[in-house]
Amino acid sequence: MTMRPSVWWNTTVLIVILYLYVTMVQYIRAAEISSTTGAMRAKQYYSGEKLSQYRTREDPDEELDIASVESEPHHQFVRNQEPKQEELSGAESTVQRNYRVPQYIRGGGGDAGVGGGGGEAPLDSEPAAAASIASGHAAENSYHPSYDGDSTAFSHGVQFSSDLIQDPGYQLEFKYHDYDKMTKFLRTTSSRYPNLTALYSIGKSVQGRDLWVMVVSASPYEHMIGKPDVKYVANMHGNEAVGRELMLHLIQYLVNSYNTDPYIKWLLDNTRIHILPSMNPDGFEVAREGQCDGGQGRYNARGFDLNRNFPDYFKQNNKRGQPETDAVKEWTSKIQFVLSGGLHGGALVASYPFDNTPNSMFQSYSSTPSLTPDDDVFKHLALTYSRNHPTMNQGLSCKPGTPSFNQGITNGAAWYPLTGGMQDFNYVWYGCMEVTLELSCCKYPPATELPKLWEENRLSLVKFLAEAHRGVHGFVMDEHGNPVEKASLKVKGRDVGFQTTKYGEFWRILLPGIYKLEVYADDYVPREVDFMVVDQHPTLLNVTLHPSKVGQVPKGNHKAWKPPWLPSPRSSHKFVGSWWHAGERGDRLPSWGTNTDFGGGFNGSKTNLASSSAIG
Repeated sequence: MTMRPSVWWNTTVLIVILYLYVTMVQYIRAAEISSTTGAMRAKQYYSGEKLSQYRTREDPDEELDIASVESEPHHQFVRNQEPKQEELSGAESTVQRNYRVPQYIRGGGGDAGVGGGGGEAPLDSEPAAAASIASGHAAENSYHPSYDGDSTAFSHGVQFSSDLIQDPGYQLEFKYHDYDKMTKFLRTTSSRYPNLTALYSIGKSVQGRDLWVMVVSASPYEHMIGKPDVKYVANMHGNEAVGRELMLHLIQYLVNSYNTDPYIKWLLDNTRIHILPSMNPDGFEVAREGQCDGGQGRYNARGFDLNRNFPDYFKQNNKRGQPETDAVKEWTSKIQFVLSGGLHGGALVASYPFDNTPNSMFQSYSSTPSLTPDDDVFKHLALTYSRNHPTMNQGLSCKPGTPSFNQGITNGAAWYPLTGGMQDFNYVWYGCMEVTLELSCCKYPPATELPKLWEENRLSLVKFLAEAHRGVHGFVMDEHGNPVEKASLKVKGRDVGFQTTKYGEFWRILLPGIYKLEVYADDYVPREVDFMVVDQHPTLLNVTLHPSKVGQVPKGNHKAWKPPWLPSPRSSHKFVGSWWHAGERGDRLPSWGTNTDFGGGFNGSKTNLASSSAIG
């Protein structure tokens, strides 16, 4: 039977429509796949401070430094090599915004942690096209990396990290690495991943060992405009060795996962992660594996506890400054870190500021909490770590006679107060939110426990860093669009301030709510700006300042609060009318050691009131 023309025509049209539909679906799926694998390979604007003195590592004795920076913008810098990507045009040199914060969930379950979608909410700025990992996808498109639970791979009876699957030739054993082996691993990593890592030294220990820092980022040599710098500091006490090894495995995990894990790619494309595996390499060399308690290796080579050696806001700290702490103070003053974690051992808890209190004279357990103006944020950061850890969140005590911790977190002073701690220094001096992470009940457990400890902490270590993308960030500019450097900022009601960078950038981690930002800069009219923070994504807030007229007196009380590093008597611990003075970045004195308030008058006591088996 012959098919009638009308039927033939209808059939042909149906087939054509079906073909076009299938083709379109394939095109859309291909575009979705490419958005997670290729969108962030697009050109990015890298500008700012680069590690200009860092060259190559052929000379192991050559001291590397981050002090020298260049003010002109650079597009890419890789070890004296020509850039492999074409430079950006001026029109393309713009800050990427509206990125979404994807989720990262252990085995597809557990706490989702940071938000999973939505673009930024720009205020006082022009809307920008979506960039980075979401690439316009719906908010529910979160990432669920799967884990098979196999934490180790075996080769000839030796345990290696499972993260070596992507690069079998790049191996890191689950064992403790002394200074030489750690240095070799870091140099190998930097050579093997030149576009993701940079190795530099912030100084030397008492015995001349380099304090190595490795940057892991899509822009390892240069600051990325509008994107935060974060850090981890481990092995501050030489006999607390777990954090030191976990940092090496974290470095390896990040570089190996960059091209295979969309969440890690998003994190490295939008964050510069600085990792100091060992702040006390001299102490580690004399510590002994298997010693869970005691003080052998805890102190530096001069017998000083480095976590009692920083300037303190509440009490005068007369302990003589040590090379290791001086190096960290200088480092923190040069880079505006938004978030930091200090890795310790001897307990299983996340401890948050304040560590000290004006009311305590002696160390004791179960003291009164000493809360910061940002207590809600610090509790959230501590809970982010503990809740993503399989056992820390249970809050169990390590042994009889030691305290337990509700949900695995504690205020530092409530646990036991200490003077000269690093986390209080980071927060009060530079506005960097630091949490102390106690990772194991045993300070220096046998190496056979390292695979388990890595698996327990891997998710927490990653998700903690992602919290730098929570809250508010933006730029302070003048009416001509030029950045205002060293502007003083404070969230109203939270009287610990922070400053803008040379590019006018600022960041502040905040929980969802409505806030008022107070902005002050010399020769400008002070300004207050209301803004809202939501859970799903950071809020972009750009603030424009207008020059003050000659002789004009600003309305309100904008008297600058004298920063704590300037020598002056302090009779109260309250942050009354606090404004960060718009001076030099950090307003450091020429020499920390000659500061009559913090550095001078060494009294001969090389240890704190804490015993040799002290924690933290």
